[in-house]
Amino acid sequence: MISMKKMTKAQAKEFVDSVDKLSDVAFANLTAQWRAHSITIDNPEYEEIRRKVLDAYEAAAATNDGYQIDLDVGLCLYEMLSPEKGFTLVMANDDDIWRYLSCKIFPDITYERYPKPAKDDIRLNKKRFYLHTRRIWLKTLWWYVFLAWQGDAKKTRDVLKDFGTDTISDFIERTGQGYRVLLYRQLMKSYANVENKSSDLFNVIQKQNLVNCRTVEPGLVEGTEQGYVDSLFKQLSVGEEHVD
Repeated sequence: MISMKKMTKAQAKEFVDSVDKLSDVAFANLTAQWRAHSITIDNPEYEEIRRKVLDAYEAAAATNDGYQIDLDVGLCLYEMLSPEKGFTLVMANDDDIWRYLSCKIFPDITYERYPKPAKDDIRLNKKRFYLHTRRIWLKTLWWYVFLAWQGDAKKTRDVLKDFGTDTISDFIERTGQGYRVLLYRQLMKSYANVENKSSDLFNVIQKQNLVNCRTVEPGLVEGTEQGYVDSLFKQLSVGEEHVD
């Protein structure tokens, strides 16, 4: 297991600020290096994870499909940094670890995935690099795969393959009182079988689930999580002609 390095928010801000202060020529040179994936990492422990994640990114990038990139990078990242390999949920929730990965190990693909700065940014998308705990790109991908994990990468890919980028943010950001892992994994498995998927439909499901979970514990209903999800979908007429 890699000895995970950390970068504080202040250190990450310093990194982004240093890029923002570059001249246009210097910034063009930097991004040319990033697009060539020519960066030097200080810690050799990260070489394997960088190589494998970069391979996954480059293969997916050839499709010009943002969701395919997210899914392939997320699956690879999760397999490299899995709980079974010692990457604990405490680590997965530590933004300082993800900031280090974003700014030191994968600044090139983070920039390529989000090349346009957000409002009030100068050159780099701060939220995706370090600023917003639920928008740090690599962190959101890891949690997306973790919460949908079906036991192995193939089964998880089969569940997630037909979703879209909106699903990632909708899934990660609407947590209620925290993640119910078994519930979310069953929900995503069941949702994968819905024919007419849409961001609006997924939002309806998520919102109703949060309402229900204020008074119902899914693991305690008949049929446990699967029974609960079946009843949730029936409640919303999911899989029928419309959603009430």
